[in-house]
Formats: sequence, structure tokens, C-alpha cells
Amino acid sequence: MGILETRWEADYEGHKVTVFRNEVTKGFNLEWDGSEIARRSWSWIGLGKLEGTAEHNGEPVEVQVAIEWGGLRQLDGTCTLSVGGKEIVATRIR
Repeated sequence: MGILETRWEADYEGHKVTVFRNEVTKGFNLEWDGSEIARRSWSWIGLGKLEGTAEHNGEPVEVQVAIEWGGLRQLDGTCTLSVGGKEIVATRIR
């Protein structure tokens, strides 16, 4: 776990998708190309789902993130991202 935050990043057809989780408040937010599209200010032990809408090729697209318990081997949890219903790989940065 990061000291103050955990961060995951993914690329989707030229767009950067970032998930930040605050380790103090256990809230998390979702960014698309550096702009916040969704935020959750608090969640029990930093787990849950979040949805936002972004623009891709001039059209709105649904972006979803789920942070789930990763077991004892992945104490930061797992981060699953999907854009327009298509799952994309997120990499834990810190």
C-alpha cells in the first residue's frame, strides 16, 4: 500500500485512465485524461465501485472501476477497469 494513496493507471485507445485511493479516508476517484469524472469520498476499507462518463471519439462512454479485496497476497486490493463495457488492464503504480 502507498503511504497516503494507492494509484492504478491504464491506457484506453490513447486515453489515460487513473484511479487514486486515499489510504486515510478510504475514498477513491476516477480520472480520464487528468480530469476527474467520478469520486467516492469514503468506503469501508477502501473497497467498492465507481462509475463515470467520459468522451471518446466525440461520444460519451461509460467508465467503471471496482476495487475489491485481493486476499493476503494483494493487500492493496484488485482494481478492475472497464470502458464501454470492455475490461482494460490497470497497473498498480504505487
